[in-house]
Amino acid sequence: MTPVTRSLTGPLLTFDLETQLGELRSEPAYHRSGRTGRTLAKEGPLRLTLVALAEGAEVETHHTEFPMTLLVLSGSIGFRIGKRSYELGDGEILYFGPGDAHDIRASEDTAILLTIAVSSEDRAAEA
Repeated sequence: MTPVTRSLTGPLLTFDLETQLGELRSEPAYHRSGRTGRTLAKEGPLRLTLVALAEGAEVETHHTEFPMTLLVLSGSIGFRIGKRSYELGDGEILYFGPGDAHDIRASEDTAILLTIAVSSEDRAAEA
């Protein structure tokens, strides 16, 4: 894993998401597994991560103990929570409470912005 050489915190951070996605899609990990991500901001309880998925890329079951949102910037994904299946496309956002998401799969080349709010206990464990 490459060490982070950019600021993840600060009173103001801006991001050119197209440039960030271009960089992600040029990484060896993306070509190897069809997916890669980059934490853009990590401040207090907030984690903001940009994820690039190639068509057909699958993500293992994701468990979260914390609320999160998933915004599809481009492309589309399918996934299952409990017994319900969902599809999200361009510009759609999902609020996801604690629980599991299964069978996450990119239906086409996809970019998502994931926002997670972590608890104070987990922030203390990171220190």
